[in-house]
Amino acid sequence: MATQNVQSWKSKYATIDDIPESEIPKAYDLRNIGGYDFTGNVRDQGPCGSCYTMSFIQAIESRLKYKYAHLGEIASKPISPQFVLMGNYMSEGCSGGLAIFDGYLAEYGHLTTEECAPYQASTKGDKFENYKNCPKYAKINKSTYLRGYNFNPSVSDI
Repeated sequence: MATQNVQSWKSKYATIDDIPESEIPKAYDLRNIGGYDFTGNVRDQGPCGSCYTMSFIQAIESRLKYKYAHLGEIASKPISPQFVLMGNYMSEGCSGGLAIFDGYLAEYGHLTTEECAPYQASTKGDKFENYKNCPKYAKINKSTYLRGYNFNPSVSDI
C-alpha cells in the first residue's frame, strides 16, 4: 500500500527534497493506490451555490482517508456539507462563500457525518439547531488562507 512506500522513504531520506526523482512514480491515481480509494464521492451541489463548501468537504474527506487508510473503508464516512452550510455564519449559504470560513468552523467547532445531517441543496427553512444532536466526527487542527485564487503555493505553503 502507499503508506508502506511513505514509511520506506521516511527511513531513507531526511526530507522530501532528498528523494531522487527515479523513486517517485510518474503518476498517481488517488482513486486506486494499492487498491484503496483516497477520494470522496463525487457530489452534486444541485441548485445551491455551495461549491466552496463541497470542495472543502471533499478535501477534508480525502485528508481523513490519508490519515486513516490503515483502518480501511470503515473509517471513511461522508462528511455533511449541510452541517457546514448551516453552521457557518460567515458564509452566504447557497449564495456563496469562502472555503477558509468552513475551515474556521471545522477548526473552532467540528464536522459531522452526512448520515446525521443530509445535504438538502438548500438552506431555506433549515437551521443549525436542527443538527445539535449530531455527533462530532472530525475536527481540523489548523486552517490557513493561501493568498487568493491564482496563488501558486510551494510545497511548504501546502
